[in-house]
Amino acid sequence: MNATLLVRSFREARLLMFGSVVTVFSFCMIRAWIVGRVEMSRFQNILEILRPEVERYSSVDVSQLFTYPGRVGVTFNEPLVVLLMVTWAIARGSDSVSGPLGRGTLEMMLSQPISRFQFLFSKSIVTVMGCAAIAIAAWLGTHAGVQTTMVKQEKPPVNINLPILNMKIEVPFTQVKEAPVRVPLADFVDTKLFIPAAVNLGCFGIFFAGLTTWMSSWDRYRWRTIGIITGFLIVQMIVRVVSLAVDTAHWLKYFTIFTLYEPEVLTSYGVRYPTEVWTFYFENNQGELTLGGLTLVSGLLLGGLATFGLGHWVFCRRDLPAPV
Repeated sequence: MNATLLVRSFREARLLMFGSVVTVFSFCMIRAWIVGRVEMSRFQNILEILRPEVERYSSVDVSQLFTYPGRVGVTFNEPLVVLLMVTWAIARGSDSVSGPLGRGTLEMMLSQPISRFQFLFSKSIVTVMGCAAIAIAAWLGTHAGVQTTMVKQEKPPVNINLPILNMKIEVPFTQVKEAPVRVPLADFVDTKLFIPAAVNLGCFGIFFAGLTTWMSSWDRYRWRTIGIITGFLIVQMIVRVVSLAVDTAHWLKYFTIFTLYEPEVLTSYGVRYPTEVWTFYFENNQGELTLGGLTLVSGLLLGGLATFGLGHWVFCRRDLPAPV
């Protein structure tokens, strides 16, 4: 592989990569800070009111959202984090072949003593590096937010259980009126729990990068490549929502790629069984078998590598149209 091509591909993508890394790092850090600002008791009261609706659309048990690790782990499923990763993947994947072909620069590049495979492979390497950088930045931002955030701890009043009446009675004058104690959020959250979620995020980006590169390898218009992948993404999101919202359509989850992106599930299982996250299957709270970390990551990664390979195969064998 030509090092000059790698440097050129990196220069083309460096601004988008830098902007995406800084944005996702800042957002994840602020997101962890917001978790520390909201009192756990108040957050729990809100979720208890909306418990049926939350359980329907949540991949994890609602009780996990009552804990600090569960609330921080939702960061990797925030729309902005997913959008940044997908934007990078689609932007760079669509610029691999159809982008320079539409601009009329592809013919000039291929007139140099380089092969088509070298040209596309250098772009693919930079795209994968960007997916890894965004995923690492998301974890680092979460880690920085957890380490720098203080949470308020209030001492609850003493309660007495009445077994006959099945009631709890608050003992008067036992509630502390002093200012609440602030303790580091890091005392409640181990950021190593979010490493599987970050890996899942990176593999999710690699899948869409490979799929976009494949679509770009046979197309000549970048706007059409972006439109195809964006339409695919929207359809996949709709299928995912319908599979969660409609009980009779639960089988649709097997037809959406979002079934393989479950950072909340990996975090939740890591809290309970930290040594068994990287398995192909594990058992959830309902006794049902759920896809494990190895299945989620390997499914996305193999799909991304397969579509990258198809993109290289198509591009090395296609006839390039004359520039218009």
